[in-house]
Amino acid sequence: MDTDWKPVRILIEKSSSVNPRRITLLILNEYFKKKKFLKDIINFYFKNYRLSGLDKRFIFNIVKGTVRYYLKIDFLLSFLSDKKIKDIDFAVLNILRMGIFQFMYMDKVPSYSIVNESVKLAKKNVTLSSSKFVNAVLRKVSSVPNIDSFAKDKIDRLVEDEIDKISIGYSYPGWLVKYWFDWYGKEKTILICQSLNENPHIYLRFNKNKVTIDELTREMDAISVDFGQLPMGISGMLDGIIEVSSVQDITKTEIYRKGLISVQDLSSQIAIKYFLEPLEGEKVLDVCAAPGGKTVYIAELVKNEGEVVSIDISKTRLEILKDNLDRLSIRNVRIIEADAAKPGFLDKSMDILISKGSECRTKPSNKKGLKNITGYFDKILIDAPCSALGTISKNPDVKYNKKMDDVMRLSEMSYKIMVNCDRYLKTGGKIVFYTCTLSPIENQQVIGKFLGEFKDKYRMEKSSISDKLISFSVQLKNDASSREEVYFEIMPYSFGSEAGFICSLLKNS
Repeated sequence: MDTDWKPVRILIEKSSSVNPRRITLLILNEYFKKKKFLKDIINFYFKNYRLSGLDKRFIFNIVKGTVRYYLKIDFLLSFLSDKKIKDIDFAVLNILRMGIFQFMYMDKVPSYSIVNESVKLAKKNVTLSSSKFVNAVLRKVSSVPNIDSFAKDKIDRLVEDEIDKISIGYSYPGWLVKYWFDWYGKEKTILICQSLNENPHIYLRFNKNKVTIDELTREMDAISVDFGQLPMGISGMLDGIIEVSSVQDITKTEIYRKGLISVQDLSSQIAIKYFLEPLEGEKVLDVCAAPGGKTVYIAELVKNEGEVVSIDISKTRLEILKDNLDRLSIRNVRIIEADAAKPGFLDKSMDILISKGSECRTKPSNKKGLKNITGYFDKILIDAPCSALGTISKNPDVKYNKKMDDVMRLSEMSYKIMVNCDRYLKTGGKIVFYTCTLSPIENQQVIGKFLGEFKDKYRMEKSSISDKLISFSVQLKNDASSREEVYFEIMPYSFGSEAGFICSLLKNS
């Protein structure tokens, strides 16, 4: 997938009467035509159209929901249309997809409104004859008493293969369902698919070095930020965390600009606090660090006496990291552009350190660089490049834009990074391997291969911390295997967060 997505044309409307359904259609047309990252497309249209917060939420929900369920929607549409999917006009197909999604998953939108607005959309953006076709199909949908039950019945009766049933019913590509099915079994695979199809919990971590929770609450009340209800036990598991209902335009708020908050998912906070456990004064290497959420958290925990070196291959993403450090007034981080998949990736770069202070972060340091960095770091966090399957709840297009070839390639890259990090870790130090994916080839097999390569040099750390985490989750309590594993696999249903994988490795004395 091309990450440098650029729209073919710039469409800017400053009118206050922009139709949110039309913007929804434009986004869906762009996505299904080019299959670029959905988040980038949405951000572009939100930036270039004058939309209210309410309109943005409406568009966001329909776009993400339609993409999330489009395999199931297309299966259903094949029974409700007298045309085959491939014969339906491209824009008309997307109008029907977003209409059927609203019927199935947006109870608060009246049926007559879904039909009428969809017909208008087709009439104004396609043709008069296409609007009649849209009207006929959606009226047929509206006549079904329970469209979701109708779809389930069709799948149960007409689809024989178990993999295909899950694939269509939960709208996941068949290869991915089989991958999880073979590893986790049927029941767990269904639970994973269900959970990743739900809207994710959104968390803010407040900067305790800058503000207390009471002060932050008053600041947030002043800008009308909606607080959510933390899942049971989360507030006891992680201090300094707040759940909010939305982070739409959060970067425009004063509390964000002043560096009082950061948006950070629960699983990555768990990886830092409970597994990496940075201590005041420690030297920590953060690999594949940009855009820097974990770097920031590590820097806060090691305080001014500690040192964080953040590595990333992407100059663009490192610029975002620099901006975040400036915003949060963090000065104990050194940033290096380097490819950790290459042996000796730090050897030359350490002479090009970016000095503390925002005014000279982008220039070489006048200080003498570190010459001998073998065994320099107390701890290393490897935020490994991965398929990101654990983020499907917030990025539903992820499940469609990865293939098994990607899984294999990313697994090999992660392994190389682990091997290359070994020489920079001191004896008795710790490597924490973290991904935001549910993928044994990228997770468990990488760890197994690394331990096989280094024999008795490393051992996996079984921390009592994981037992504490399990106590906060009903699902994990009921999953006996979670207590037996040395690594910690965060399921999307564990804490209502994105899924992930964490493993601590100790370097033997």
